[in-house]
Amino acid sequence: MLALAATVAAIQCQPRSVGPGSLRHGGTAGAACLVRAYDDGCRPAEYTLSMFGVDTIRSETFRTQATSGGCQIVVSSSFRVVPQAPHSTGRYTCLRVRRLVVDRCTPAATIPLTTF
Repeated sequence: MLALAATVAAIQCQPRSVGPGSLRHGGTAGAACLVRAYDDGCRPAEYTLSMFGVDTIRSETFRTQATSGGCQIVVSSSFRVVPQAPHSTGRYTCLRVRRLVVDRCTPAATIPLTTF
């Protein structure tokens, strides 16, 4: 008899990107989506915040992760000089979301969901 494993697909929250000057796309809808998933029983969700320069891209990807003690947000940061491949610049595990900010992170950090 085959055992079936149920996989819950992560919610793909709308990304936000910022660039030179006042260029902004995505608003705060994606960040709010991640906060709702966190508050609603730690539903699997992912949200990406990116900042674009002339030939650079900085990104932070936020993912909810259920634990035996509740919910946490895992933040993965990367930086890329186009056309090179991105390289990891940091990883944080955060225990709390307040408004549009994650905090109580290891290593110590407070990370906004909508700005760098």
